Amino acid sequence: MAKLARKAHKPPVRWRVNFVTLGAGLGFGAVVGSSLVTLLPHVGSPGGVANAIGSLSAMTGTYLCLVLMVLISRVAWIEKEAGHDRMVQWHRAIAPYSLVLIATHVLFTTIGYAQSSGKGILHQLWLLVTTYGWMLPAAVAFVLMVVLGFASHRIARMRMKYETWWTAHLYFYIAIALAFGHQINTSLLFIAHPLLKTFWIGLYIVIATIILFSRLLLPITQSLRSGLRIEKVVRETDNVVSVFIKGKNLDRFNASGGQFFQWRFLTPHWWWQAHPYSLSAKPTSDRMRITVKHLGDQSSSLERVLKPGTRVIAEGPYGVFTAKQRFTDAVTAFAAGIGVTPIRAMMDDLPKSVNITFIYRISDGDHAPLRNELDQLAKRNGWNMVYLEGSREQHPMTVDYMSQYAPALLHSDIYICGPNGFMDSVINMVTSAGVSEKRIHHESFAF
Repeated sequence: MAKLARKAHKPPVRWRVNFVTLGAGLGFGAVVGSSLVTLLPHVGSPGGVANAIGSLSAMTGTYLCLVLMVLISRVAWIEKEAGHDRMVQWHRAIAPYSLVLIATHVLFTTIGYAQSSGKGILHQLWLLVTTYGWMLPAAVAFVLMVVLGFASHRIARMRMKYETWWTAHLYFYIAIALAFGHQINTSLLFIAHPLLKTFWIGLYIVIATIILFSRLLLPITQSLRSGLRIEKVVRETDNVVSVFIKGKNLDRFNASGGQFFQWRFLTPHWWWQAHPYSLSAKPTSDRMRITVKHLGDQSSSLERVLKPGTRVIAEGPYGVFTAKQRFTDAVTAFAAGIGVTPIRAMMDDLPKSVNITFIYRISDGDHAPLRNELDQLAKRNGWNMVYLEGSREQHPMTVDYMSQYAPALLHSDIYICGPNGFMDSVINMVTSAGVSEKRIHHESFAF
């Protein structure tokens, strides 16, 4: 057992994430500090306190909105260390604060103007929106942010198709653009300090450039240069298909098994939307494969719509669910449903010397995605392949039960992919038994 627990290699230190986090924190401090220096001298005037709170909330809330834009821009050199899941978690954690701060700005600025003019709050709000420069587009931006905030709540996401959620988030860019003129031209901070105004405009330009390069220019250039096209679509089960994408020099993408791309299929109806699908096999120099379950409007139509020769734009690769992240010479992998695909691809990158146990939770053995392929790979590579078919009561997620299938369970790296409930049960099982968090690797399909 000691042999299985020894260090296999040390994953790279995540210095880029620490550097960016430090920079974001210092930037937030600079925004707060510069705002206070400018606003404090005015708090003694009528409505001064409310206006100061409103202006400070506007600056900090807008700064957090820009941070959110960086998080969803998927900058490769940050994402490959932090991982997509982690960046999504940061995005969801920060977003409510930015919305509350912007709402605080609207409320207290209206109160401040009302106090200084002697008018009622609702009357003052109407005057601000209809008579002040850049206020109408800013009001539209605020409404968009509020609607998107409610749409992003977990309960709303559960009832929303991916296509709807993806389209709704495009309005966040519109909201930021609509609010830009209002902030730059009416903020007391920028009126008092033109140099800061220039810096803030430059910050917008830098972030817009990052987004355009990371999300559009780089993926389009790489995909066209590699000639990505659909080769064929193969039915795996009644509701699962594999899509083969061919091209040339695909090693330029530097993709690893376990990662995913945002795929844009250039058909008349799908060219404008991108969907995240994991690689289901290690990519080669001329071929990549994804395996997709029928879950949404697009995924249920891939076999019917995609024809050989259809052009493809691939944005990525993303994710840190890779063999490079392991710490030991043993891997115990848990998969459920279509979560089998990134694990199957990740194991292609594991050395032959690694002790591998693959525990696959399935509801129907005859219709489990990639089962025949996994059986062949297990026989060829010496994997311990375990299928858990039947009810949850038949296969309790306990250390004692799982250890009979994976003797090295507590001394190995744990890779998990599947529905959130399944992943949570595995994570709770191994963490309660003392497995270090750094040896637990998981990827969520939730958007």
